[in-house]
Amino acid sequence: MTKYQEIATELINLIRSGTYRPWGAMEGEHMLAKRYQVSRATIRKALNVLKEQGYIHSRQGSGIYVNPEEFYQERLVFTMSDRYRRTSLDSKALKFKIEEATPEFDKLFNLGSDKRLVHYLRLRLFEKNPFTMEETWMPVELFPSLTKETLKGSIMKYMEELGYVISHDFKTISAVVLADQYAKPLHKPIGSLSLQITHHVYLLKSVLAQITIETQGDNVMNALSVREQ
Repeated sequence: MTKYQEIATELINLIRSGTYRPWGAMEGEHMLAKRYQVSRATIRKALNVLKEQGYIHSRQGSGIYVNPEEFYQERLVFTMSDRYRRTSLDSKALKFKIEEATPEFDKLFNLGSDKRLVHYLRLRLFEKNPFTMEETWMPVELFPSLTKETLKGSIMKYMEELGYVISHDFKTISAVVLADQYAKPLHKPIGSLSLQITHHVYLLKSVLAQITIETQGDNVMNALSVREQ
């Protein structure tokens, strides 16, 4: 790890720990360079890392300011297990099976000789209350050790423990009318409106590892746009 990467990592940890408060000012390049005993060019490269990841923003003629958590969370690949790690988040597997991929999924996953997919449905509960349903497909060839027991924890953490590097998650958001399959477990009336998010999760080299249809119990979402100088 280079010096500017070390500094960027330390500054990120200070932000995430609350040492730097949201909307608060951060020291300027001169002060940071003096603290870390490096050149201002090195500090500038470290700060660029933080800007790219949404941790800070600059105001022309004013300085560098720390963003609130939702700014950088929206720019990173976070799972529900990441977001709710300090609270009670549980999972209940409703279906788990190994099945042959349809021609459409075969093409999407670019499957090799093994055309099998793990297909599961699980209910996520926050503080024992159901709030989202996940229907997921994952290639057996990539994840032969995936079991029903695995569904109790974070699937992305499971991927990373296997040595895979998650690159990005492409999301499509749409409104849906809840059918009985989803309405009943989510404790919602049949026919009520909800938000559905389709995730395509990729590993490095654009390998599609997971397709998940996430049906939420709520029909409201927050969106954030940031204009940086």
